[in-house]
Amino acid sequence: MQALLEQLNLDYPGLEAVKAAVGRNDLPAAGELLLAYYLGKRSERCLGFWDLAGPEDYPAMPWGAASTPEQLWKNVPARVAAGHLYASGHQFDFSTDRAIDWCSHIFWAGDRYDPVFQPRCLLRRMYWLRALDVYYLQGDAAAQEQAARQFLRLLESWLVFDQWVKDEAVVQCAFRLGDALSHSGLTRSWFMFLPSPHLPTDFKLRLLLHIAQGAEDVLRRAVWHPWIWGLGEASGLGYPGILFPEFKRAPVWRQRCFDFANRFFQTELRADGTLKRLHFCPHYTGLTAAWPLSFYPQVAKLGYTDVLEPGARVGIERLADWIANVQKPDGTVPQITASDLPGFGRWLSAGAATFKRPDWHYVATAGQAGQPPAHTSHILPEAGAFILRDGFKRDAMVACFHNGDYHNLERTSLALDLYARGRTLVTAPGRYAYYEPEFVPYFASAGYNTLMVDGSPLQIWGEHSLRQGKGLTDASWRLGPEVDWAWGSHPAGFDAAPDVRWQRGLLFAKGEYWLVIDRTLGPGEHDFSLRWLLTPSETVVESDGLSVHTRNPDANVRLIPAVPAGTRLEIWSGHRDPLRGWFSPENGTMIPSPQLEYTWRGTPPGLTAMLIVPYRDQPPDYALTLVETAPGCHEAIVKHAGREDRLSLDLRGAGAATFRRSANGRTVNTIDLTAQT
Repeated sequence: MQALLEQLNLDYPGLEAVKAAVGRNDLPAAGELLLAYYLGKRSERCLGFWDLAGPEDYPAMPWGAASTPEQLWKNVPARVAAGHLYASGHQFDFSTDRAIDWCSHIFWAGDRYDPVFQPRCLLRRMYWLRALDVYYLQGDAAAQEQAARQFLRLLESWLVFDQWVKDEAVVQCAFRLGDALSHSGLTRSWFMFLPSPHLPTDFKLRLLLHIAQGAEDVLRRAVWHPWIWGLGEASGLGYPGILFPEFKRAPVWRQRCFDFANRFFQTELRADGTLKRLHFCPHYTGLTAAWPLSFYPQVAKLGYTDVLEPGARVGIERLADWIANVQKPDGTVPQITASDLPGFGRWLSAGAATFKRPDWHYVATAGQAGQPPAHTSHILPEAGAFILRDGFKRDAMVACFHNGDYHNLERTSLALDLYARGRTLVTAPGRYAYYEPEFVPYFASAGYNTLMVDGSPLQIWGEHSLRQGKGLTDASWRLGPEVDWAWGSHPAGFDAAPDVRWQRGLLFAKGEYWLVIDRTLGPGEHDFSLRWLLTPSETVVESDGLSVHTRNPDANVRLIPAVPAGTRLEIWSGHRDPLRGWFSPENGTMIPSPQLEYTWRGTPPGLTAMLIVPYRDQPPDYALTLVETAPGCHEAIVKHAGREDRLSLDLRGAGAATFRRSANGRTVNTIDLTAQT
């Protein structure tokens, strides 16, 4: 008790009775009075401050992907209260004291990855605290007792073993104190369990001292990584500094948090809102954006409304705009570059009022509330991403076309993620796990809707922001009210064919279809494998042996290829040898999904086309032909319901592209797609 009192400013308003008890040398009474004081603050600092949502408040993910709370919310309150932890596809049982392992391998980004140790890491990071909080808050007397006794058992154990893990990463220490991303941490849980009669007074006071000592440890050792880990360190100081202003060091803790956040959001973002360390990665970019979108609306409730410098506020808006651009109307984000499936609409809505951005709320609610953004399609040049859409409502069509650098080892260049009619139809393989043997050969390369040459993926390359090139020499785009066009180039070759180059074009006829053009250049004869990964679906091969459509109860897609003569089609789903046809909606989970593989042998230059048409019930009657009208000149012709669309490609010299639409034999629209705008 004496050590705790030394941390407190007893002259803080409201602590007069505590100070008087200390003056009488009545430390037991001082402890009781201190807890009574904080109990009076519990409503505003805990119940009225945090997001108290449980797993039932989060939307289920589509097609059985992360549809259960165990997957989406990671740890269901009732299971955690019974002593079970779910992490990355693994179950960890700490229901008995013998099962608790605080001291095994310290997991942290940059260290080795091992599924055996990951659950122990999450035990020590204490992500499970929120589950106990919710169980205590929502339960009856018996549930509250169960949650409190589990909290007491685990934290008593932790207070004993804490001294043995002092060499762990400071990020984990900060996460324990207060994680702004998931609203879990000792700072919150201490307030949550404060009224419980099942927790001894001595334990409550010792844990409060532990929080203060932990904040000081974070302040002393923080590395201040210039990305999400640094923000985690900041939250580990910000929450104790804000919610325990009675501590002498509280002003230092919260000021260090505010200083780092202001510096981060003014120095660590590129012009389009992309994180400097990540390029295109919806998962980590979204988690980074969730920090200010949740943290600042929270702290404003307690009066901290002027902690953002103007430049930081601008940076936060750029970062949130990035997320709003990639968020799909069903609440998911593109699976490209190892992203989990769930999106960040919850935090966009949370920040909309604070930052006066009703367009974020519109995106987050699929047009049910707020105001539409000023644009639909958008280019994220620093992220290397074309985001092409015709709207934000549930049935809108959205394409994410990636032509940039990578988050980790993923070879995602020229990959696509296509959404329409309320469902993602064509996707990327997802997150799975960096440490699993399947990650690099499949989830980082062969699992994408990509081109493989001589059995090898495209080469890893360096930073390559999107810049309008001349004609079709590099990247180009044109956005319009009826048609969007994007053209991307992979600047390196393939592992087994380093002299072969690949370019991909995407024509988006809004409200109708996508037309994908793949071009190869280079010497020699090669084996080509063009792959398309669909979301979990039943597939039907059509009479031509190459076209495919899905048979789903919600939304469907038809794929019509124009490929070289002799091309063969194989559809893989849930295959292990070879590893094909898998989708990972979140870390540690694999779901069988159809992967279409078109194979042929040929000599570049080569051109193929794929018409992708979304629909609800019956496959639509579209036709696609690809013809060479002159040496180096090609036309992809789409016919439907008496109308004809022609994409003309002149691949001579710098190259050019033109779109023409005609109906009943009369031209109704002509667009020069490669004219600089």
